[in-house]
Amino acid sequence: MEETVTEVFGFGSELMKYISVESIVSVLIKIALCVLVIVVSSALIGVFNRIIKKLIYSRKGFSERKTKTLTTVCKSTIKYVIYFFAFCQILSIFGVNVMSFIAVAGVGSIAIAFGAQSLVQDIIMGMFILIEDQFAVGDVIALDGYSGTVEGIGIRTTRIRSTDGNLFIIPNGQIKIVTNMSKGFNRAVVDISVAYEEDVDYVIGVMKEELNKAFDQKSINGLLKAPEVLGVVDLADSAVVIRVSADSAIGENWAIEREIRRIIKIRFDKEGISIPYPQIVIHKGTEKKEEDYGF
Repeated sequence: MEETVTEVFGFGSELMKYISVESIVSVLIKIALCVLVIVVSSALIGVFNRIIKKLIYSRKGFSERKTKTLTTVCKSTIKYVIYFFAFCQILSIFGVNVMSFIAVAGVGSIAIAFGAQSLVQDIIMGMFILIEDQFAVGDVIALDGYSGTVEGIGIRTTRIRSTDGNLFIIPNGQIKIVTNMSKGFNRAVVDISVAYEEDVDYVIGVMKEELNKAFDQKSINGLLKAPEVLGVVDLADSAVVIRVSADSAIGENWAIEREIRRIIKIRFDKEGISIPYPQIVIHKGTEKKEEDYGF
């Protein structure tokens, strides 16, 4: 029977003698150890994440945005470090000399570096973002044509959630110019158009009165000081444009702009001040007779 099996499957006696129960058990034990290493690594990542979060959030000198940023970066770093050691441990289970592997990797890293320049650039740029505090988790920023709220900063990528819910994952090395709308304060800017027939000085006086009243009564949330009516900024085709500027708390500028428009519209309706809309004026000419030309 043994000879028949050997002939059918093409195994020679020299190969079959190496297949034994002990070798199968040895392979299964190695696989089980690898699974154990992966499970322990995942558990360690969870433990270290909780420890890091507890340590950082216990510091009183950090702001909320700084706390969230440090937490995400530390978690990302711990994850990569533990995965590296787990990978080395798996190699040692299969009999690979880890030190030799690291030495060979060190020699080959020069060649790899040429192919991984973008990766190195991402990591270095990520370090500068953190050191210079260019932006943090929770900030509203605009960069490279994308804008939204920063959800996470890693050692390689930055994640931004736009207002329509899209998540942008941007490599740190591609970040060139950053517009941070969460530093210090924001500014709400509103342009109000009125008809040419209106008295501009009177309209400006009405706007100042209404906006100062809204600030004194605190009817607009997020204002840092009374809105300022800057004056006429444009003489458009069918309207005189008057600009209003107001310093606001971080992230409140859009809501303040909407509220200023609402308040001004209600007051204009009471005062009878008209807000223009596009109009076309047609002038009808008269036909000239011959005597009009001196004939």
